[in-house]
Amino acid sequence: MQTLNFNTYTRFLKWFDVSTPVFSTRLSMIICSFLAVFGIIIGITQVSLAVQINGLIAAIDVLNSFIFLTAVNHSVKSPDYIYNYGYGKYESLSILAGAGLLLIVLGYALYEAALSFWHPEVQTGNYYFLLSFSFGSLALMMIMYRVQKKMSKKYKMPIIDYDAAIWKIDSYIEMGVLSNLIVGAGLKYFGLGHTASLLDSITAVLLLIFALKVPIEGSRNALNQLLDKTVSDEIQFKLLAVVSENITKMCEFKRVHTRQSGKDIFIELDIVLPYDYTVKQKYDMEKEIRNRILEEYPTSIPRVYAIACESNCDHNGQTTCPVKVALLNRENIKNNV
Repeated sequence: MQTLNFNTYTRFLKWFDVSTPVFSTRLSMIICSFLAVFGIIIGITQVSLAVQINGLIAAIDVLNSFIFLTAVNHSVKSPDYIYNYGYGKYESLSILAGAGLLLIVLGYALYEAALSFWHPEVQTGNYYFLLSFSFGSLALMMIMYRVQKKMSKKYKMPIIDYDAAIWKIDSYIEMGVLSNLIVGAGLKYFGLGHTASLLDSITAVLLLIFALKVPIEGSRNALNQLLDKTVSDEIQFKLLAVVSENITKMCEFKRVHTRQSGKDIFIELDIVLPYDYTVKQKYDMEKEIRNRILEEYPTSIPRVYAIACESNCDHNGQTTCPVKVALLNRENIKNNV
């Protein structure tokens, strides 16, 4: 019995281990569950479609968090002989799955909102209660956004950054709900209950449309990763900048190949070096380029492939090799100084 209790206690502590990227996703799932349950119940009992739909969005976020949690547990695995490029694409699959669920449920909620236009109810809810819940929800969302953003910078995982973006959008949505409730309370005070209900339904529809922003963008990026589309232009330009810093040390820059799997960016550079370079000179050159790439992108896995030139730049003891000419010019400059 003591062993069982110890194992249970150990698992409990491990579940709340703040030193792993999984912790923030677990925390996100707990807070989403709280917001979903109370948001749906309060929205129904207090006759606020905006609050109810916000609760439904939180319910989808609970499913997203569960999917993300599974994906993070898999994506942190290192590459092996089965998956040479690692397990990072679990993240892309989970983002697509989460976005699909959100689109389906939001479509249903949009249908319910449209029906409410035809049969508007007089707003009878307790606005003080609704406003208090909305204020508390907004505070929790803003805290979770900061936590996820911090974890995203620490672990460089796209799925955590995606979750942080969802929390940011949820915060904006909650601000919309809060503004709607404040205006609705004023309308109800002046006896305009039907107008308050209509405003509540319109707000719900607008917030649903706004909620689609992150899933659509995230799905596009996830699909690009699954199809092995090359990395963004920004990353490509920075890689070319690294090459340009070392262009005088190589005969020719041939090409660059990139792909991304989760947080890992796989980079392959093909360069040409002088035919009579020693193995050490070749290794030092590759090491210098790899280190510069890792400075820019710590989660990247760079590989530099160097081949020898055709040696047709040497003629009767003279050379037009750009590398050797550059080295000779440097020596001349040093000697003159």
